[in-house]
Amino acid sequence: MEHEQPGEAGMGETTPVERAANKAREQAQQAAQALRQGEFMQGAAVDPMADRDDRLIAMLSYATQIVIPVIMPAIVLLSESSKNRPFQRYHAVQSLALAVVFMAASAAVGLGTLVLQLIPLIGWVVGLLVLCLSPIAYLMAVVALLYYGYQAYQGKRFAIPGLTSFLRDQGWLS
Repeated sequence: MEHEQPGEAGMGETTPVERAANKAREQAQQAAQALRQGEFMQGAAVDPMADRDDRLIAMLSYATQIVIPVIMPAIVLLSESSKNRPFQRYHAVQSLALAVVFMAASAAVGLGTLVLQLIPLIGWVVGLLVLCLSPIAYLMAVVALLYYGYQAYQGKRFAIPGLTSFLRDQGWLS
């Protein structure tokens, strides 16, 4: 039986939107729990079908995001040969989504900082805080991309908490 929210008692079945929202909430809770436990990835398993070229392309899909975001995964996804290489496609989709998440987070922080700059004293404090924490956040993103690239080069298929389940729900990953 599905969990009923306080206002839903006696209403019958949940709508598709409510089911999607509940599933998203569960996935977010699972991802938050995994990150609290220090899990950088979940379900890592070596793919026996991944050859040396597959592993190299998968690693480059992550590692090149540091210098030139989006280009390498886009090339992999648009290439004709990647249709026959599920390992390459899996990591290209995952690294592209990770880059989009990093860019969206950067844009949100930038926009939030810009808006808060309109408030005289708080704007200065927030601006200084963002200025000091931005290099640390960038370094954390670089470490994450290098770590995921290394794991891909080891021939592992893994799930990034929260992101991979979202990609599977959208049908972008199999």
